Amino acid sequence: MQIDDPSDKKKPLRLLVLRNPWGKGEWTGAWGSGSPELTKYTPLLEQYIHSLPPDEQFDLEADDGIFFMHYSDWKEYFSTLFLNLDFPDAWTGVRFKSAWTPSNSGGLPHSYVSE
Repeated sequence: MQIDDPSDKKKPLRLLVLRNPWGKGEWTGAWGSGSPELTKYTPLLEQYIHSLPPDEQFDLEADDGIFFMHYSDWKEYFSTLFLNLDFPDAWTGVRFKSAWTPSNSGGLPHSYVSE
């Protein structure tokens, strides 16, 4: 997310909303719970949180594993990122294991390719 800093209009704040998959334990540095940055910008952050869909909103002060972190801190402290995409139940997909082959790589399935 990016928010305008009322005290410095030229430099927006670039923050990430991160979720600890275990649901407990949060970042304790800048922008973490109780930090001066979080306290100073609470109204702006709460406005952002309330703009999210209801199932993505969270309590800014709860120890629920969801927290803000400045993008520059994230780049400095993390070297690996794991993403989990929660696709709607109506979507379908296919999972392939092993290596790319003509039947599972990009493009039309092999049976549709005219020879």
